[in-house]
Amino acid sequence: MGICWLYFMSGVIALVLIYLLILSSVFIPNNVLANVMAFMSELSKNGVVGLITLMVFVGQYFLAYHLYVFFKAKAT
Repeated sequence: MGICWLYFMSGVIALVLIYLLILSSVFIPNNVLANVMAFMSELSKNGVVGLITLMVFVGQYFLAYHLYVFFKAKAT
């Protein structure tokens, strides 16, 4: 249960950090937004493979969260 929670929270923290870095680009010039956009354009160029990759990236944290909820319910 704890490993699923840690894995899910690492994904949440990564998304929050990306969000904060994009917001900080208003005050400090950085290229985080350009890198995120380049990553998304590479995924879109690859068609089905890019779509599957995006589903795996998002799905692994979705699965980790639901496994955490499942194990938490079994523990109580």
